[in-house]
Amino acid sequence: MRTDRYMKKRWCFLFFIVVVAVLMSAVSVYAAKIVSFSADQVSLAPEGKIVNSGKMYVTPDTVRMEMSPPDGKGAMVMIMRRDLKLYWMINPSGKTYFERPLKEEEWEQMAKGMIKSKTEKDLGTETVNGFKCLKKEVETVVEIMGFKKKSRSTVWISKKLDMPIRTRTEDGHVTELRNIKEGGQPKQLFKIQDGYKKVGNMMELFASSDEGEKEESSGGFALPKGLSDKLKGLKNPFGK
Repeated sequence: MRTDRYMKKRWCFLFFIVVVAVLMSAVSVYAAKIVSFSADQVSLAPEGKIVNSGKMYVTPDTVRMEMSPPDGKGAMVMIMRRDLKLYWMINPSGKTYFERPLKEEEWEQMAKGMIKSKTEKDLGTETVNGFKCLKKEVETVVEIMGFKKKSRSTVWISKKLDMPIRTRTEDGHVTELRNIKEGGQPKQLFKIQDGYKKVGNMMELFASSDEGEKEESSGGFALPKGLSDKLKGLKNPFGK
């Protein structure tokens, strides 16, 4: 149903924003240490099946994140330009984009505000995907839009990148960075391509691709297994 597709895409966008907010907080705090790099970002179900995959491109002033489900439908792109103080949310299939001012203090507050409490236990060091990492067990209480959840996860944090290379939740879901390559990134990655139309809100951003989908198609972007169940009962942040 069309309504279900809209809801799914809105929740996917919310989840995407959460990921980017945490990343932006890390980049803001450790900008002097983080080198330019690219990486594959993969989310795995407990049995090892790929749920979502994407690419990440990072420089001191720019971040690009691409996320797409295994079937390739419903891909989303986020570009953050610290130099221009702008960020763009892009719908490649509809060739549309949504632009907002980038206020780093808001991203930091968003990331910090979601984490109500946090405890850590050191578990030593391990090498993950070629990077020496600090392994930690982390217990957090996270609140998103009034929804509070206590969770325990294991993280492998690279000193070199100052961010987790692998995160495993207590139910076995894994998110990790693979194929990490240090070095400068093409400037074209952080620009809006020719032929893309600017829209005024998120509804317009997704509407262009929804019009081309069949009614019975689920489309969109699949949330990791378990997350959708945890989000049941939450109010839709984008309205009806």
